[in-house]
Amino acid sequence: MPNTENRKNSNKKPTLQEHSQTVIIPQLTPEMLEQARRAAEQGKTAEQIEQEALAAAQAEQKAVESKQEAPTAEKPKTVQPANKPKTRKEAEEELAQNIHDDHLWLNNPVMVRGLGLAPIVAAAVSGQNAWMLCAAAILLVTATRMLAVAICHLTGNRFRGVVYSYAAAIVYIPAYIILYNLFGADLSLLGIYLPMLVVEPAVIKRMESNDLETVGEAFRRGINNTIGICFSVLLVGIVRELLAEGTVFGNVVFPVAPLPLADQPGTGFIIIGLIAAVWTAIGGAYVHYKIEEVRHLYGNKRKR
Repeated sequence: MPNTENRKNSNKKPTLQEHSQTVIIPQLTPEMLEQARRAAEQGKTAEQIEQEALAAAQAEQKAVESKQEAPTAEKPKTVQPANKPKTRKEAEEELAQNIHDDHLWLNNPVMVRGLGLAPIVAAAVSGQNAWMLCAAAILLVTATRMLAVAICHLTGNRFRGVVYSYAAAIVYIPAYIILYNLFGADLSLLGIYLPMLVVEPAVIKRMESNDLETVGEAFRRGINNTIGICFSVLLVGIVRELLAEGTVFGNVVFPVAPLPLADQPGTGFIIIGLIAAVWTAIGGAYVHYKIEEVRHLYGNKRKR
């Protein structure tokens, strides 16, 4: 019957000859024929042998085509252009930024910018007092700056004065507990100048800037400022103790005190002024040298 014949024809799988009408069969290699012979020995039908041979031939052809396309797919190596030489303006701007970021020497918060003078003059009369002030700065400066910056991001950088003051007051409470556990009753030697650090410009001066930094930048710059403050405080405290008592952290250096009045606030101002004068003179000479170096370098390039 015609319907049964049509069903038989539709169920019949295409032979290798019918495949050749639509698929281009590549040339059979001896290896493929050997594989077909082995398949026949294993009892496979002719149809299965044809399909395996066809699949193997197509895989071989694809492998050959991929090998031929691989070299063309590689992009030619481009030579990276050399770094563009800096202009004189760019070199001067980079130098100015490096000077600004050098909070240890060239832009020290105490010796160059004059921050934190009140507690240093009045309380940093010995190495021990200076060390307690350093510990307070370590706990207050960076933490206050990071907390205030995080809050300013929430408030849209508004109310900076209130934010920084409250941030310093909040940070001071756990900082005082830590300091008391470290130094005990000796902490009273700092007097009123320890809580005054909450409103000290060295801690909250950043509120004057309109630029809102990230928390990461606040951490990095806070650490740099802390290092500069601690270095200056320790230097002043050791010098004043050496002059006033002839000792350094209680260790006798001179049998007689060279300047007993060095632990007084008035003399402290003079000592800090002299140290700052020498400090800025050396730093200014170095900055002048670097500026002249940039000028000569780019002046010679223009002549060439």
